Amino acid sequence: MTKTGKIGKQYTEEELNLALREVEDLMDQLLTPYFVGGLVGYCLRKKMIIEGDGVDIWIRDKSITQYVEDILKGYNFDPQTLKNGFEYKASNSVPIRVKVYTRNYYFFKYPDHVVYNFGTYQLPNPFDIYWKTRFLIR
Repeated sequence: MTKTGKIGKQYTEEELNLALREVEDLMDQLLTPYFVGGLVGYCLRKKMIIEGDGVDIWIRDKSITQYVEDILKGYNFDPQTLKNGFEYKASNSVPIRVKVYTRNYYFFKYPDHVVYNFGTYQLPNPFDIYWKTRFLIR
């Protein structure tokens, strides 16, 4: 059982690191700001070894532009379903869950930046408020 209380396939630190780098590459290609959430975000915030059953990221609904839709069509994503979020697998089969938020949440307004391995990642700030309300975000 994990910190979130979920039981599922847990991936190793190396597998999650690769998936996190692939997320960063895709979001850089899409020119889309994103926030790392879920258990990986929790581990980054607490400066722990990352663990979890996948990588969860948050993007703003307004970030899904025609440019983003056109690029994601090349990855076989259906543009009609992008506004609801989507999930795909990294090259090592780690699930990457892209969640889309529509409201102006305070903790997404002024992100906290965390340096981890070779990247800098944005986390919700204050993270504790995000962590308590993460299941209510839409």
